[in-house]
Amino acid sequence: MASRADDDDAASPARHPRRMRVESLERHVLERLKAGDGRRPALISIGLARGDRMRALSRRPDTMALLATLLDRVEETLRPEDRYAVVSVDEIWVVIDDAPGESIVRLAASALRSGVEGFYPGRHDDGTEWSVPVRVSIGGAWVDRPLRSPTDLILSAGRAFAEARGAEDRIVILPASDDPHQSRARLEGRVRAALASNELELWYQPQVHMPERHCGAVEGLIRWPNQAPGLPNVNPAMLVEVCEESGQIGELTRFILNTALRNLMTWQSLGIEVQVSLNLSARTLEDTNFPTQVAQACETWGVDASRLLFELTESSIARNEKTTIEFMHRLRALGCELAIDDFGTGYSSFAYLRSFPVNELKIDRAFIKDMTQQVGDRRIVKALIEVAHAFGLRALAEGVEDADAAALLGTLGIDAIQGWYFAKAMPAAELPAWLARFNAQGLRAAETLGTA
Repeated sequence: MASRADDDDAASPARHPRRMRVESLERHVLERLKAGDGRRPALISIGLARGDRMRALSRRPDTMALLATLLDRVEETLRPEDRYAVVSVDEIWVVIDDAPGESIVRLAASALRSGVEGFYPGRHDDGTEWSVPVRVSIGGAWVDRPLRSPTDLILSAGRAFAEARGAEDRIVILPASDDPHQSRARLEGRVRAALASNELELWYQPQVHMPERHCGAVEGLIRWPNQAPGLPNVNPAMLVEVCEESGQIGELTRFILNTALRNLMTWQSLGIEVQVSLNLSARTLEDTNFPTQVAQACETWGVDASRLLFELTESSIARNEKTTIEFMHRLRALGCELAIDDFGTGYSSFAYLRSFPVNELKIDRAFIKDMTQQVGDRRIVKALIEVAHAFGLRALAEGVEDADAAALLGTLGIDAIQGWYFAKAMPAAELPAWLARFNAQGLRAAETLGTA
């Protein structure tokens, strides 16, 4: 468990009457479970991705003020009988006094996310003010059977919270009876059935080339849009993890590859020329037959291999450099391009940039999200762009969500941008119309500049 923050300076019984210490909150849940009045408590774990986390860990006064304001919002969202505790600088537990089913817990979680998430006033050491972003992920658990202690409720809420960080809406709710082993077996069965019945889809997020703001590339992202109602939602990260652990990653990778090539063939027939980037798992790098499968698939669909770019993470490369180098050279020989994903967060060595045949570095969103506010992040991004260019590689920034970040990246010399600022991932059928609209806007802007 993270270090507890029960004794922080934001504690004020008059200002925050529903707040309790963690131990007191656990006793409160136990009392509710033993009350025998038919009321069933639910536990919600709120994870806070704070832009001032490092300052908060050192307990700066401005961060304590931010926490107090954040707790004001929690108080405004809860009912008089609900309670909560601050577990750490980035986690809050909330007990909903009576939540007879998942829908009630999800409704409460959605209200808490809407109430807490946003920007808060902050202050740098030099006294200058800035807006601190706070992003929320929520895991919750509800009582679906008699419980003797809060332990099962806490464990289920913890598993839900772990899953929520990769979920589409960042909210996951599980029953307290959720058994991790039985749940995993059921999940593997659901994924196997989804692959067999073509329930999965490949959606595409545009990558915009700078400075001309033209889109000629997209990233293919796996999605499971129409999942069975009443079952826990399986997010993309969890889907890949299950496939890796259950031996289904090869089947999932072949599905992604062939779907991307089928879509590329369709777009080619419409006169649309784009490159599609696809993520490769560490397990796929160990499959010596994969480059051959790529060559055969490209021939089957009539698509040139240069239309494919494969993304590899730093950590997967480091697992077996010799095998990975051979694997990468075989893909490059076909005409495919390669990128290092989440660059700057893993292996942290530039030596392989000389020996590995990569074309692009993707700068991780962890450095991008606060770069307009944090000087340190801005310097890191600038350095990573310069490293990419020093080795003759393109630099792409992912997770760009606002105009200020896009403009700043432009001044730093970024080659391409990907993120919600331009577009979220979309189904393949929607991409042609989006490309036509977006690239037409870029062309008109360029013509205007040319005649100015």
